[in-house]
Amino acid sequence: MKYLLNVAVLVGLAVYGAAFFAVPLPDLAARTGEPLQRWQLLVQIILLPEDWLFAAWFGNPMSFSLLDRLPVLLVAGGILAWAYLLGWLIVGFFEGVGSRRRAEPENNRTREAPPASQPPIKLTRLETFVFSMGAGLAALGAWTLIMGLFGVLDRVWTVAVPGAATLLATLWVRFRVAASRPFALPEAAEAAIQQPARQTEEMLGPRWLWLAAPFAAAIVLAAMLPPVDFDVREYHLQAPKEFYQQGRITFLPHNVYANMPLGAEMLALLTMVISGDWWLGALAGKTAIAAFTPLCALGLYAAGRRFFSTTAGVAAALAYISIPWVVGLSASGLIEAATACYTLLAVYALLLRGGRTIFLAGFFAGAAVATKYPAALFVLVPMGVWVVVNGFANRDSACLAADGTSASKRKNDKRDSAAVPVAAKQTRRFPIAAKRLTLFLLAATVCGGPWFVKNWAFTGNPTYPLLYEAFGGKTWNEEKNRRWNEVHRPKEFSPDTLGKDLGSVAMTSQWISPLIVPLAALALLGLFGAAGPPAAWRPIVWPLFAYFAFVIAAWWLFTHRIDRFWFPVLPVMALLAGAGACWSAARWWRGLLRAMIIFGLTANFLVAASAVWYNAWFVPLHFLRDDPRLIDPWHWRLDVRSTGGTILTVGDAAVFDFHSPVLYSTCFDDCVFERLVEGKTSSEVLAELRSRDIEFIYVSWGEIARYRSKGNYGFTDFVQPEVFDRLVEDEVLEPLPPINGFSGRAYRVAK
Repeated sequence: MKYLLNVAVLVGLAVYGAAFFAVPLPDLAARTGEPLQRWQLLVQIILLPEDWLFAAWFGNPMSFSLLDRLPVLLVAGGILAWAYLLGWLIVGFFEGVGSRRRAEPENNRTREAPPASQPPIKLTRLETFVFSMGAGLAALGAWTLIMGLFGVLDRVWTVAVPGAATLLATLWVRFRVAASRPFALPEAAEAAIQQPARQTEEMLGPRWLWLAAPFAAAIVLAAMLPPVDFDVREYHLQAPKEFYQQGRITFLPHNVYANMPLGAEMLALLTMVISGDWWLGALAGKTAIAAFTPLCALGLYAAGRRFFSTTAGVAAALAYISIPWVVGLSASGLIEAATACYTLLAVYALLLRGGRTIFLAGFFAGAAVATKYPAALFVLVPMGVWVVVNGFANRDSACLAADGTSASKRKNDKRDSAAVPVAAKQTRRFPIAAKRLTLFLLAATVCGGPWFVKNWAFTGNPTYPLLYEAFGGKTWNEEKNRRWNEVHRPKEFSPDTLGKDLGSVAMTSQWISPLIVPLAALALLGLFGAAGPPAAWRPIVWPLFAYFAFVIAAWWLFTHRIDRFWFPVLPVMALLAGAGACWSAARWWRGLLRAMIIFGLTANFLVAASAVWYNAWFVPLHFLRDDPRLIDPWHWRLDVRSTGGTILTVGDAAVFDFHSPVLYSTCFDDCVFERLVEGKTSSEVLAELRSRDIEFIYVSWGEIARYRSKGNYGFTDFVQPEVFDRLVEDEVLEPLPPINGFSGRAYRVAK
């Protein structure tokens, strides 16, 4: 039987690997004009001349610069250091207070130790670092939001006072409690935590984590580059730029996306405030946001080591950070990596099953919601259910919390246990579950709540622009809501569609890794008792699989099924992959696992380091800031020609790289040009444009056509070439010469 199982595993891995590398890549097919499979991409990368790769890294003609990244690193590093100190205080307060309370005598008696059945909740040094960094980054995001709402982003004390207070508080606590060391475990205690995990001989030691270094370096180097992703230039960095320029956070009627939760983007706003420059601050903020991925990898290593084994932790960390999709999204300025990190930390804290870790779980769940609305469904709801279910199921802790009696004493008192009816025991669990859920939700409110309060105050809708049917919303209407729902809700529920979408999760999504799915699948072997990880791991593996299945089901049933929406559950999948890596302790599996890791990481790095993404790692920043090859050439041309007036864009909302003042609107917002022109005579239009100091108008006909294409977001019918032709004939606008190869047109407003 064991022999057959080994053969089945080998065949399954071989079939998956062959199918994985045979998957075509649609994005590359669109570029090259022909289908390109994964193995073909790898072959091309390997066979292409070295100067092709060097041209991507160093530019053409080749140049090299890293010193100009130093200010970016200093600002980003300062934010991360501040976040760690602040988070250390937050995490240390709950852990340290709890540790001292357990040691303090009460009524001349010392409280009994928690029952042996409960996992230790005291954190190791690595866990303390990971939780502290996550908590600190979330707290800084919430602080920046509050200061922005009060309109004091242009005041020095906004950063200086809380920064100095954090440093002084950290030093005071360090010296105050140095003897008791409540924030770190003694070596013996840390070893005791790891003892249950050492049921299998380690196949991947901690030194294997050095293989993550190239991916971390690639993420940091690319994160310091100017943004090229559309969403990043439209609102992830554009919204902080506008808030910084006006010195406060307000409602932006022209950018609906800027009014959604921007917890991760607040780090970019904070770096802009610290650096005093929106451009430098944007790059530093982009780098700080990218740091969530290495932090998540460290969290996976810590979680795998605590709950499973060192091999599981190493495999989980390497499997996650090496995913090309993770590298690309993290370095681009998109914020899914932040949501994913907070999701993992919330799951991690719940798995620790301590009363105080419920607060941390709620805090991180709220931090996830503060980054994206979907996290309310994907993280907050299932975590809340998890808290309630665990409160009912954990009989010992429920009795302990209900009347203060230790679980071990109650368990040993058989007569008392027999005298308590089952109904009474169940009744005791209701208030315990309710208390835990209340604590969880209160902690979630600390990070996520301010964003809902902000939207309620600005728009009358706490979930703006969602739930318009229930709350309405400023500047929103039935037509906008209809268009929004048409593109953000699923349309087909056929078996074929389900199979295709599940296939995307398992294999066909373009930039996933060949490691994570097959290793995670091996974790199922232990659940069904066929083989695999030790049976003691099942209480951890089952909830992880259930949570992963819930997220995928919710993604398919309630969203428009963009791959990025299920991205935040990838760390959970990686943790399962870590458990699956330990499915066998046989010598042949040890060798095969190591070979899989080396091959998978090599293939992933070739993709991540190639020109699939923007990897001008060593090109001087002053070359890249205004490089017309990377941004819309009209942006560059209009910025050069501008004499300080405002540029009005029509159809183009990715306006981050404009140095001149700019007026724009997203496709879901009221078109600024339509509002200025509709129903007015040419002389009135000219007066409107001059009153707003509008110097140029740029119309992106390519973007407008994309919005108007079937199944897309739509765009107002008012904007037509005839409208601009009329304004040109009436000498309101003067057309500028076109740019070959670009469909956009630009006009100068008559003086």
